[in-house]
Amino acid sequence: MPVSRSVMLAKLNDAYTVYFDKRPVEEGAPLLAACYAFHSSDECFVLSRKIRLWRAETHEFVYVFSVPELSADVYDTCRGKALELGMGHVHPHIEHRSSFITALFVCDSMTEEAARAVRRSRHHKDFLLSLHGWMDFRAAAVDLATGAVAVNGAGRDLEKFIRGNLEKC
Repeated sequence: MPVSRSVMLAKLNDAYTVYFDKRPVEEGAPLLAACYAFHSSDECFVLSRKIRLWRAETHEFVYVFSVPELSADVYDTCRGKALELGMGHVHPHIEHRSSFITALFVCDSMTEEAARAVRRSRHHKDFLLSLHGWMDFRAAAVDLATGAVAVNGAGRDLEKFIRGNLEKC
């Protein structure tokens, strides 16, 4: 039995809001259903908190798109919008380790060309020869009619997350 997009979006919202901050949906993105942000920092001290050896920050920005039918053209448009919005929030500096921009597509149906575009998409950016960290783009799409999930190489761990939430629906 196919799952509706609203049920899947609600389940993803429940899963993401446990650790992520829900952000307001950005203007000018008609298919954008939700935005989430995660920030983490690790530090190492010696003897007291005044003597810090190092600090590393990690950020993730998730953009969930709700699409009736995902085609390659719609995917390219939404991918560009997610990269544009996400790069606006990435601020590399000496303590920045990594940032991830994730585009997640919840669709009623997905064409084979769109699934191929999701699997082949890549975007990696180093900041100051990786001294100021890097950014990776992760993409995933779920076809609610068939239960098929397509992910790119950087987003392999998203497949288990999506399938788990799909089973809970």
